[in-house]
Amino acid sequence: MRFFSSELGQDYSSLTFGYCNYAQLEAGDTLSQIYERGYLPYSGSPESKGLFYMARGGRLYLPDFELNSECRRVAKKFDGLYTRESVQLEKFEMTDEFIEFWLEYYKRAHSPTMMPRERLTHILNFGIISHVSIYKDAGGAVGGYTLEVADETITHDWYQSYAPKLDKTSFGMWLLIDIARAAKARGATYYYPGTVYGGSTDYKTNFSSLEYWNGEKWLKDTNNKKLGARTKTDKRQHITLLDEWKENHPLF
Repeated sequence: MRFFSSELGQDYSSLTFGYCNYAQLEAGDTLSQIYERGYLPYSGSPESKGLFYMARGGRLYLPDFELNSECRRVAKKFDGLYTRESVQLEKFEMTDEFIEFWLEYYKRAHSPTMMPRERLTHILNFGIISHVSIYKDAGGAVGGYTLEVADETITHDWYQSYAPKLDKTSFGMWLLIDIARAAKARGATYYYPGTVYGGSTDYKTNFSSLEYWNGEKWLKDTNNKKLGARTKTDKRQHITLLDEWKENHPLF
């Protein structure tokens, strides 16, 4: 792995200097090593293939993973209604329907500009996705997809999409639960559900004992009290600057 930092901003009056931290995947690297160091794959630029960024991510230690009361409530809503088929990426057929499903989901659930076709193609060709999981109802209709990064010891749910009728139904949380259960069943050690920040991704704190990365190490937080306190202050720590790497590379 090649590590580098990119200058973000400064406040000289308090000697505060900000840098964004990146890691470049190289031949011989293992995915578990790069996730262990607090990095997640970055897909915001056409020139970001193999590039990872450091952020406040979460992870579950799967040997101890059990559903708490909130996760059981969500699981009861969807367990038995959808079946999961996990297909290796190289064996998965990328149909026009599959691509449009993703583009429509991000346009509807996030913004028209967040996931252009070029970015989705970049993600699918990034080189680390191992499986596409398809969720279908009893009638065979697709309810959702997930793009998963997995090796022998870890699973990361990189992106997910689902049908309009499942918006605002906790289906997204159920997908995380189901991926965690599948990863535990195959003997993986950690499940990484991605970033955990206030507003858009703090629903992941519905998992009990979600470890989180603080920039130096993974912290265990049995009831998510420390992590919850952090997510509540994220709005006032919001920044609008681009770091130097992003300023010098085209963005999607």
